[in-house]
Amino acid sequence: MKSDVPEFLGYADVGGAWKPDFPSQVTAWCRGLAGDTGAEIVITITRSEDSKSRRQEKGFHAMVSPWARKKGWELDTLKQWLLARVFGTHLFTDPTTGEVFQILAEPHTSKLTKRQYSELIERSMDIAAEDGVILIAPDEWRRMKEQERKQAARKARAA
Repeated sequence: MKSDVPEFLGYADVGGAWKPDFPSQVTAWCRGLAGDTGAEIVITITRSEDSKSRRQEKGFHAMVSPWARKKGWELDTLKQWLLARVFGTHLFTDPTTGEVFQILAEPHTSKLTKRQYSELIERSMDIAAEDGVILIAPDEWRRMKEQERKQAARKARAA
């Protein structure tokens, strides 16, 4: 069963304050509660698992796929390019031949932590904007689809 309760990821800074990964998403959700003076809210803070979530992975792929198509690139090519732009590269010298290779600092999205995946998503949106492409953040896309579903249900009930 799908929950209507959002999940906002973030981290505790050195001073212990919570820093959300996507502050605008938290603010938008809270704005939706504005004016409902009788509403009680509950905030639960727990330690997150270290590895990325399936939701992040799916959201990232859905977010960047249109950009890959626009560039005429395979999705994996765009992912490798973004990993290089976001996390950098290292030079590796083959000890036997002396040949120098440039390798990705983070070669696989599957090995990223939740925090790194959030950084990848956020920075990919910035890089895409520099490329003239506006990407829709996974949380925004999910919210739009939920609103569309609710509007369709209201129309169906009214009919």
